[in-house]
Amino acid sequence: MEVDGAAVVAQELRRPLLELRQLAFGFDGNGGSDEKIRAEMIAVTDKAIRQVNDLSKIKKLSANFYELKPVAVRALCDDVIREVSNLFGAKKCEMIVRYSNRSRLVVANPELLKSVVYNFLLDATHYNDTDMKTELRVKEACGKVEINVRDFGPALPVDVWREVKENLISPREIAMRPGSSALGLYIASKFSKYMNAEVGAVRHRDGVSFYVKIPVPRQLSMWGV
Repeated sequence: MEVDGAAVVAQELRRPLLELRQLAFGFDGNGGSDEKIRAEMIAVTDKAIRQVNDLSKIKKLSANFYELKPVAVRALCDDVIREVSNLFGAKKCEMIVRYSNRSRLVVANPELLKSVVYNFLLDATHYNDTDMKTELRVKEACGKVEINVRDFGPALPVDVWREVKENLISPREIAMRPGSSALGLYIASKFSKYMNAEVGAVRHRDGVSFYVKIPVPRQLSMWGV
């Protein structure tokens, strides 16, 4: 029922969002302030359309629709960083990126894994400022590869942290983190479970780290690829 409901909501929302996006492109404003409004309208609708499309994919998970295969994890993260930067602007999405993983390949579906990383980065960019930037790290973690996105926003409520840890997250507002919602985490948890990956969060005094730990190809991992 939950999956069917998400699919219905996604279908209902897609059309008005597409119409709003078209209206934004046709907005014939004058001056820099109007152009800024138009750009923000397009960015907001693109973000919403992306999440609506992700909700539509959840129903297909039960049918094993998405193939799992070796994926170059660093290249995938680079693609997502470019996508988020293009959406919100490079200055807004400036971040620290560190790759230290020896295993360059993971077993995942590239489309689903991109959505997981995208939703983590999307949430983190709300709290970027001049001094505290989003950090994306890819590293080894107990025989898996961990993609970790760290922000310096408000603390994550304990109840939400527990829901993420137990894979029970539900789409709702997170009161202590304005501009953020649990919808992206809900999508990330569903996609991660399908890929046999572990999703979780670490609470810091000055922010939150969201991570996904992904299996590596066994045969390739023996050779340190």
